[in-house]
Amino acid sequence: MQADAIDAPRITQAAFTRLVAANNVVIVDTRNLDAFEQSHMRGALPLPLEGRLTWPDAYEKTVAVLLKTKKPVVAYCA
Repeated sequence: MQADAIDAPRITQAAFTRLVAANNVVIVDTRNLDAFEQSHMRGALPLPLEGRLTWPDAYEKTVAVLLKTKKPVVAYCA
């Protein structure tokens, strides 16, 4: 795994594929809601962070799910 300036670990595509196949991952789409509604990965939760440092208040339920999960959380923005 690699980490960037904010210590967010990165995983390989192969590792992500294994997590998805095992149904052992929570996927978060951080793009804006319009992009999410046009297309997103199956099962992904929307949490628009594009250009923001925090999430909109309307997504507190999504954040609560992420805080409670025991599964790895993978976020994507493209």
